[in-house]
Amino acid sequence: MLRYNDYELIYLIQSESCEQALELMFKKYKYLIYKFLNLYNVNEIFFEDYVQECNILMYNIICKFDEKKGKTFTRFYEFVLRRKIWGFKRSESKHENFEDLSYIKDESIVDEELNMENLTPLEQNVYKRYYAQNQKIAFIAKMEEKSTKQIYNAIYRIKEKYKNNML
Repeated sequence: MLRYNDYELIYLIQSESCEQALELMFKKYKYLIYKFLNLYNVNEIFFEDYVQECNILMYNIICKFDEKKGKTFTRFYEFVLRRKIWGFKRSESKHENFEDLSYIKDESIVDEELNMENLTPLEQNVYKRYYAQNQKIAFIAKMEEKSTKQIYNAIYRIKEKYKNNML
């Protein structure tokens, strides 16, 4: 089995677009990628996506690499890889994503379950505008020709009635 160094493989990739040389580079640096992904505690959900991103990064670096700059490819790729993974971690969502959305109720069902008889006409209008349509309190006050304090009080009463199971 022939052994190639990085510079020979990079030359083959840059000059002749050799796919076998690129595959050898991917195999050679696979464990370095895994090392840094584990070092930065990458979430298992994103692990394979990050591996692919790191391979794409490697290909881009190989195409742009110039050995005359005085850096070895390994150190240069390691430097860029650390920064890229750190950037991934920074942009990663701070919230967990749940696949099972069965706990979310359909809004039409919620409206049917609520007993609106215990609400005053103002409270019914405020409920529809504030909770169902997500309108701002100032807008609701303007449309209902009431003060914002009256709207806040109506929201408070709706909450209290809901807490006391009156709805």
